[in-house]
Amino acid sequence: MLQKKFVISLALIASLAFTAGCSSAAESDPAAVSSSAAAPASAPTPDLAGVPEIVATVNGEEITKADFTRIYETQFAQVQQQAQSSGQELDQAQLRKQTAEGLVNTELLIQEAAKKKIFATDKDLDAALADVAKSNAVSTKEFLSTMKSQGLDEDAVRLQLKTQLEVERLIAKEIGDFKPSEKDLKAAYKVVEEQFAAQGATDAAAAKAPSYKEIKSELSQQLKLQKESASVKKYAAQLRKTAKITTNM
Repeated sequence: MLQKKFVISLALIASLAFTAGCSSAAESDPAAVSSSAAAPASAPTPDLAGVPEIVATVNGEEITKADFTRIYETQFAQVQQQAQSSGQELDQAQLRKQTAEGLVNTELLIQEAAKKKIFATDKDLDAALADVAKSNAVSTKEFLSTMKSQGLDEDAVRLQLKTQLEVERLIAKEIGDFKPSEKDLKAAYKVVEEQFAAQGATDAAAAKAPSYKEIKSELSQQLKLQKESASVKKYAAQLRKTAKITTNM
C-alpha cells in the first residue's frame, strides 16, 4: 500500500485531527485571512522523540513512523504559525496525539471506500493530475518532475491521487456537500472586521480589514471546511466503533 497514508489532502487530515483543538484561520484569527506572521529564526522544530516505528494498526493495516513523520512535519509548520500569530505556545505532545488520531481516522476512510467499492479510473486520475498541475501553474510534466525530486515517482503520485479521489467520493456519498448561506458568510465577515478593529485599537499601523467582496470566496471555503470537518470526524467516529485499532502513541 505504497504511500497511501500521505494521499489525503492536509485539509482532510486536519479535519480528522484538529477539529476540536485547532479551528480554521477565519474562526481563531480572521486577520490571518489577509496576512500571516513569518516564523522567527529561533522557532521550535518538530519533536519526534519517542514516536514508535509502528504508530498504530487499523484492522491489520500499519501506520508507520515514516507515515506519521511526513504528515506531522507539515502540520507542525502550519499549526506553529497559527500559535505564533495568536501568541500561544504549541503543545507538541498534544499535536503528536492528534496527528496519530487523524491518521487512524484517515485509514478508516480509505478502508471504507474500498469496502464500498468506490474506485477512481485511469481517466479520473489523468484529469485529477492535470488539475493539480494547473492549480500549481505548471505543466503535468513539470509537476511530476517536482514530485520526483521530492521522492515520489509518477506511480506513487497517481496512487495518492487515486486514494484521495476515492475517499473524497466516499465523503460526498455518505456526508454530502455543504454550501454556506449568505447569512453565515456575513456573520463570519463580521468576526473578521471585529478582529481587525481590535487589532487597530492597540496598533495604529494595523492593516484595514479587506472588503467582504475580497474575502467572500475564502470565507466560504473556510466555513465549508469547518462544517465538513465536523461531519467527517463524526463519520470516522462511527467507523471506529466496529474497527480493530491499536495505537502506540
